[in-house]
Amino acid sequence: MVESRKSTGAERPARAFTRRVQRTGSSSLSVTLPKSWTDSMNLQIGDILRFRDLGEGRLEISPAGAESPSERHQKLVRVDATDAPPNLLARILVGGYITGQDQIVVTSRTILTPDQHREIRRIVAHALGMSVVEEDPHRIEIQNFIDPGRYRLHRLLNQVVRILRTELQACSKALSTGDRTPLQQLGTLEDEVDRFYLLMVRQILLSSDDFQVARDIGVESHHYQIGYRLIAKVLELTGDLISTVARELEENLAGLLRLPSNTREDLTRRITRLEQVFEKTMEAFTQLSVVDANEILNDLDRTFTRDEVVREPRMRRPRDRQADLSAQRIVSSLVMATEMMVIINETTINRSVEPETVAKTDRKVSMKAQGGEALDGADLSRPRTD
Repeated sequence: MVESRKSTGAERPARAFTRRVQRTGSSSLSVTLPKSWTDSMNLQIGDILRFRDLGEGRLEISPAGAESPSERHQKLVRVDATDAPPNLLARILVGGYITGQDQIVVTSRTILTPDQHREIRRIVAHALGMSVVEEDPHRIEIQNFIDPGRYRLHRLLNQVVRILRTELQACSKALSTGDRTPLQQLGTLEDEVDRFYLLMVRQILLSSDDFQVARDIGVESHHYQIGYRLIAKVLELTGDLISTVARELEENLAGLLRLPSNTREDLTRRITRLEQVFEKTMEAFTQLSVVDANEILNDLDRTFTRDEVVREPRMRRPRDRQADLSAQRIVSSLVMATEMMVIINETTINRSVEPETVAKTDRKVSMKAQGGEALDGADLSRPRTD
């Protein structure tokens, strides 16, 4: 069903070479170039080579006229959607987007059905940079116009964190005031979280294959790429859970407001609790503070042991059944979202002992905040005002 290729032909596997450093003249050092490489590059005496310092002890050598790593060949994937089962086409399009495909051509041996057209349009609308550029009954061509190195990853994470905090504050306000107005913007915000998530995953996967992209987005270590992928997924799942809370509030707010005051206060407390843990968690990650991350983990251990057991809905009167069930679903979603913070705090501690991090600290792990090495000093814990 899926055929992928680069427009310039097949890729060759990377080969490793070793050369001994030699002295040339009184102070210069030199190494010879592998003959197989010079032949493949068609190098001649007098040709000019370009050297680029990639950091972490790596040096890139290429003919001066060759394209840089950021000047990537267009990646193309062809998708045969004939008789595709429901939702598979959409999932393949998402997969093509996040794995860095620049062009996706969807074809059918018969015609593309109206449902398939809607499926394609829905995914394109949810992926930043994706556009339909050509369409007929048998074929749709999708192009991705976004530059993978344009947006630094910490800025995208910062935006997602700001959106999630805005959603939590809207839920809390609606429950405390009975006003649905703050909830009306949450559908749009949920879509924004999904778009940023897909873009972040696309960036991370491209950075694992292109060191220039990794440098551009600020994620040069493959260890960091794995951690960022995990955190991006946690934030996306947390957003889904918060959206579930918002939908329950929007659909059942009147009934929830009729619940006993102690039940409403408990729901509000749990929303506030999640926002506080979320803020502290992202601040610990930003500052790479193992002490703060450990304190949050200890606090969550105590909290879940003592208080966060999901209780069965209490049946007081038949007319309260829907509100009781809605409250139960809200509690369940808030508990799961709070548990998600465990993953981010564990990632913070793991990052403090990853080789690239330890190399910056004279091989020592500090038991205090380390000054924001992880995200270029970006503060993910507070909403932006600009």
